[in-house]
This record gives sequence, structure tokens and C-alpha cells, in this order.
Amino acid sequence: MKACTHYGAVLLLTGSLLGCSSEQGTPASFDVSIYPSKDLAKTYGHYPTFETDVLGARQEEVIRLSKYSPEKYFESGSSLRQYFDPVTYRFSDRNLRKRTFRAGTPEYKKLMGRSPEYLVVLVNLPLMGNQDSEDEKQSDDKLDPRKFVYKIPTGFFDDNPDLYLKIAGAGIVRTTEEDAENDLPEAPETAKEPRSMELRCVPGKTGKPPKPGDPLGNMECREVVPGTEPPDRP
Repeated sequence: MKACTHYGAVLLLTGSLLGCSSEQGTPASFDVSIYPSKDLAKTYGHYPTFETDVLGARQEEVIRLSKYSPEKYFESGSSLRQYFDPVTYRFSDRNLRKRTFRAGTPEYKKLMGRSPEYLVVLVNLPLMGNQDSEDEKQSDDKLDPRKFVYKIPTGFFDDNPDLYLKIAGAGIVRTTEEDAENDLPEAPETAKEPRSMELRCVPGKTGKPPKPGDPLGNMECREVVPGTEPPDRP
């Protein structure tokens, strides 16, 4: 089988879209799975809240996008973001599950219905390190590590065209499904959920009778984790 030919430059933050079709000149069907990684907590000191946009664009639209920083693209009411109407995945420390941009779904058909030449991924993670001057920021917009532009290839493919991406502190890393699954954070919300507690009460030392409507008024109470102490004897 003829090997799939890939085009385009890979920017730091994202991986490449792999996929070809069985018919020359037709974009492939493919799934893109996006995983947050444990490295995010190492980089930022916590799991930040962020969004990942996936959109399709033609060459002239990619040029237009290259002049926008992620901050400008993601700002509230952005007309450019509204124009592309992207597929958006939201992540936070309370929502760290993987997301899949799946072939055949309505959102997939809608994106590919624009007949895009390029797949574009943008992530609004905060930049770390020293801040550049305004001139440097403008000149580096195309190379911003939170942007990725990849030309959708055509032709035939030998391997599974599905793509697995890890979002790490250094950017989006193309990897294997096994590696992405192993690096998926354990849901931190599990540790944050309040544990079930029992209220243990014994008569107080004052000897005063309880007040009407307040049966615990003369009781000394404390909370304990169920099963950690034997039941109180009557």
C-alpha cells in the first residue's frame, strides 16, 4: 500500500494530524484523543483551567490566525473565534478526563464540512517564564507554543490514522494511547470530596438537663470517620 504523505510544520505545542483516505484527494476519517497530563501540575503547581479549540481552516484563514495571539483569540466576545465556531474542550482540576474528537459525529461533520485544508489547535494555557517585549510578542505570534497548524494530508495510509495528544507543560505531545493513558492524572476531585463522618455524643460534665428543643445542649459531641473507633457503650 502506498505510504501516506504528510505535510506541514509542527509547532511546539501540538502534534500533527495523521490521516489519509482510501480515495486520492479526499481527507481521511480520524479520531483525535486529547489527554491532560500529570506534567501540568509540575509546571504550574496545580492543574490549571484551560480550553482547547479544534478548528478547520483554509490557507488564507491560517494566515489571518497567525497574526492573533491566543490571548486575543480566546478573549471574551472574540469575533475570530465566533467565525471559526470551533470544537471546544474544557479542562480543570475537577474535570481531567480525556476528550475525543471522533469521526462521524455531528461536530466532526460540521468541521470537515468547511472543506478545510488545515487543522488548527489552540490552547489558552498561560505562558511560563520571562515575558517578551511587545515587538517580540508580535513577531513570535506564528511560533507561539500554544498554537498548532497542520495541513490535512490526502492519499492512502498504512497505519491507524487516529491521533493521541498529551497536553503537558511543554505543549501538546503526540504519543501512543498507552503512554497517554498512563500519564492521565488521577482525578484530584476524589481526594477533595468530603468523607462521610459520624457524630459521637456523650453526656456533658455539667449535669444540667437539656434545654427544650435542644436535646444535644448538654452533650459533648465530636466527629469521627466511620469504622475508626468502636461504638460507644451505653
